[in-house]
Amino acid sequence: MPRPRRRSFFLLLAATADALVIRLEAGARECFLLDVSKEAAVSGNFELISEGVTPEPLGVVVSGAAGADPLYETHGQPDGTFAFDVADDGVVDLCLSNGDASNNDGRARTVGFAIRASVHHPSTDGEGSMDALLDVSEELNEGLLTLTDHQAYMRRREEHHAAVLESTRARVLWWTVAETAVLIALSLWQILTVRAFFETKRRL
Repeated sequence: MPRPRRRSFFLLLAATADALVIRLEAGARECFLLDVSKEAAVSGNFELISEGVTPEPLGVVVSGAAGADPLYETHGQPDGTFAFDVADDGVVDLCLSNGDASNNDGRARTVGFAIRASVHHPSTDGEGSMDALLDVSEELNEGLLTLTDHQAYMRRREEHHAAVLESTRARVLWWTVAETAVLIALSLWQILTVRAFFETKRRL
């Protein structure tokens, strides 16, 4: 299995960034890092954007400390969400894979994903406390962000459809022009051939 390539740059702004979209080649694995603080609330989602391919090779794993069990793991799912609290300061890894070097279907896949960390407010004064209200506000905000992420995935899919449609139209146009040119050339050749035939026959 190829060694994961880590792209921590993208996740430096993960707490406020919009959803990201990456293209995974067959057998590829990409990992992203997110620095988190103690008792942070981490949440995120993913969605397979490519159409016409199965989600079976797609794997998503979120892990914390080295050697510990994954905080979230799924394989063969076209989309999903995750949320958990972090006990200590550290780094959270989000890894996406499209099969592996020895087990893949040879097809690339485009995947959209988002991962965010927010401050968790442990409540000690009951449901009506300010901390509890802040937690409810965070949950509502996370729901809105998740909805925004999926809208971004839909826009990316629509952009892909538009590009495919434009490419198809261009190919059809060029084929039409080529067919027209061939028909004109064939017609001219037939006219010249017939004319030459009758001129030769007239001389005889």
